[in-house]
Amino acid sequence: MSRRVGRRLVGRVVGCGRGQPVSALSALSALGAAMCAVAVPVVVVALPGIATAQDPAPYVFAQGAKTVQGAVTSTDAVELKAGGTYRSSIEAGVKGTGLGSGPGANGAAGTRYYRVDLDGSSDTYVSAVAVPKAGADVKVAFNDSISVTLQDRQGNRCDSEVAAFRSAEYPRPIAATAERVVREGGGRCQDAGTYYVVVARKTAPDSTRERWDLELSVSSEPALKSPPATIGPGAWSSASPRPPAGIPSERRGGTGFNDAQSLRQGVWKDRIRPGQTLFYRVPLDWGQQLFTEAELGTSAGDAQREGFVPSALSVALYNPARTPVTSKDASYGGEPSVAALDSLPPVAYENRYLSRADEAGVRFAGWYYLKVSLTPEMKGTFGNKESGLTLRLTVHGDAASAPAYVRDPGAFQVTDADRAAAESGSAQGGGSSLPSAGGQGGGLGGGQAGQGGSGRTNRMTVVGIAGIGTGSVLVLGLGLWTYVARRRAPAGW
Repeated sequence: MSRRVGRRLVGRVVGCGRGQPVSALSALSALGAAMCAVAVPVVVVALPGIATAQDPAPYVFAQGAKTVQGAVTSTDAVELKAGGTYRSSIEAGVKGTGLGSGPGANGAAGTRYYRVDLDGSSDTYVSAVAVPKAGADVKVAFNDSISVTLQDRQGNRCDSEVAAFRSAEYPRPIAATAERVVREGGGRCQDAGTYYVVVARKTAPDSTRERWDLELSVSSEPALKSPPATIGPGAWSSASPRPPAGIPSERRGGTGFNDAQSLRQGVWKDRIRPGQTLFYRVPLDWGQQLFTEAELGTSAGDAQREGFVPSALSVALYNPARTPVTSKDASYGGEPSVAALDSLPPVAYENRYLSRADEAGVRFAGWYYLKVSLTPEMKGTFGNKESGLTLRLTVHGDAASAPAYVRDPGAFQVTDADRAAAESGSAQGGGSSLPSAGGQGGGLGGGQAGQGGSGRTNRMTVVGIAGIGTGSVLVLGLGLWTYVARRRAPAGW
């Protein structure tokens, strides 16, 4: 398994050579040697989970997520519990086939099996987030993908979804979700019992074949007290309101779903580097619509470079079950560029019966996630530098009454804690937090950021440690200088 949360040097000391002479007759030499001797251990001692400022921060997995091994056969599939979040991994298959040839794999190293036990009334969503290793030496292709399939014990497919990199061919987290929806006259996959989750990875022949990390989650939406309508809602307004204006406030995006930065309606700014992906989340209640614009800012001199980068900025929206809803790309040619997500209907339970996947995706209240990525191709044309990012979010409509669930819906609701988190910008808490390694409840809660926190937090930790080390060196140096001076001073000084 490739771990990007590792140990690395967080700094270096310039001008401290080995074997530098230290003379007892020179206070300056003694001080310099002391600083070299002490400073080197301080700055080269790395902490787990800390990345350097120029590296993309590693994806933050759910705190306490249990690590499980996917099986190569359904017989050996490990159980995933509703309300749980898990860590796993998946290998690439044989070049050009998507299949594998590892020992005992029977030609299926690119496929892994897991098991879920479902009741006969709840809707269930199984999500897989694929996390390839980041870096300029990692290559992914247009059709490289992760897929999630939910099937019953007879092999009947309940649902399947594929997430691919498409035109934005660079490594970043991608997510897909398969669902089991219980409805009257639904046919297959309606009964309680054992079901299998099949996660498959497709890899092009020239793509990097290193193992991908996986984050798997199972969320359960309870049934309604009364049978729901099985047709979608009527007409709704698709007109986009005027985007909010004013001075943007700064909030730093997270590395994934678990440390996504909380936002409310308004104008927000951030910085994004080529190859970086940032996550944000917005609470959306029943009856509300979300309108999103992401603007990539320009820098001095960009307009004179005469360059053009297609699909430079990519914006994707995910619902509380981590199901992809919609996405939009924007090119960059040296002037500000905007990616605006298409209009979606107000959040309603009945949306799940709509034929369009994007409209069906806004089927429940809760945290909706925005994933914003900047292509590494920006480096070659406009330089390896941060660009300004502005998010303009409009939450349209008043919160409506929630449908009558038979029990607490867990993550599929907006609580007072969620609204407070969006107001303050917290990347923790909110919603109905559930056990990370599987427990009873509705589904994915806000939870706490996992190990490592945000990249900005880690870098500040490094600065604090470096500050403590530097202070210790100065105190030691001053003491040594005083000692040498007193030895050289005449008696009675």
